[in-house]
Amino acid sequence: MDKQFKVQSFKLQTENEARPRDEKCLSAVGRKLKSTLRSLVGGMLVVLLIGACTSNAPTEATFTPPAVQPKILVTVAISPTPNAEQQQALAAANPPTATAVVIPTATATPYIGVFLGEVETVGDGGAVIPPALLGAPTSSVSVTLVAGPVCPAQADVLFGTRWAENVEASIALGCPIEGGKEFTGTFQLFERGVMYFIPTGEIWAIAPAESRMWYSPNAPPVQPGDIIVPEGMMAPSLGFGAVWRGLPGVEASLGFARTGEQGSKLVMQKFQNGSLLADGSSGQVFILLSDNRAFGPY
Repeated sequence: MDKQFKVQSFKLQTENEARPRDEKCLSAVGRKLKSTLRSLVGGMLVVLLIGACTSNAPTEATFTPPAVQPKILVTVAISPTPNAEQQQALAAANPPTATAVVIPTATATPYIGVFLGEVETVGDGGAVIPPALLGAPTSSVSVTLVAGPVCPAQADVLFGTRWAENVEASIALGCPIEGGKEFTGTFQLFERGVMYFIPTGEIWAIAPAESRMWYSPNAPPVQPGDIIVPEGMMAPSLGFGAVWRGLPGVEASLGFARTGEQGSKLVMQKFQNGSLLADGSSGQVFILLSDNRAFGPY
């Protein structure tokens, strides 16, 4: 019995001594594995960091200039009502170029409109309406080509084309700078001309026989004094009378009034160097230049 007890005690003692050694061995192996794993993870992190830094490293940029350098554009607004200096600048920037314009030659066309009455001879310039204007019908008109202005904008269709047959005057007129405008105006017929008024207060006095006109933005002060009016004639009044007596040369060039003032639809269109004026009551058109020359009626 004592022998068996001793054997059992020895086995237990042997097992107890062996267990700490095994546990110590396992603990050492675990620590070795942990150390190895830490080294591997650390190495992988270092590789990733180096790769990230390498991929994000800035590269030197190069600049290749374009073959065509861009141009800076400047937009200039044009006033709808340019003054004299602006009109000259427009004319210089947009000189008229030559184009073919069809005009009649040899045979004249009949004149339409009666504002100046029948052909009569006056003491200071001959017939008011050229007799050629009362010639043959337009069906027999031959044509020729002459040079005229080319413009980005065109005259209003209400003016027709007869006025453009005067190449010298149409070139001097230049190009349109605004569209045509209609007015309910007033006109009065004189011995040797006509006067027009529009609601803006502007007045034109036109003497066709002299190719001359007078323009007043507003009626001047009325000049005092008595006027001896020939029988069958009358002296103009109000604004027409003020211009007739107030502007030098108007009374002598136009003579006395043959009719009273009458209403009419008028069309005006401004050009670089003047205006076109159309009288709706008679269908006639005038070219009015800024240098006080006038051409028409057409």
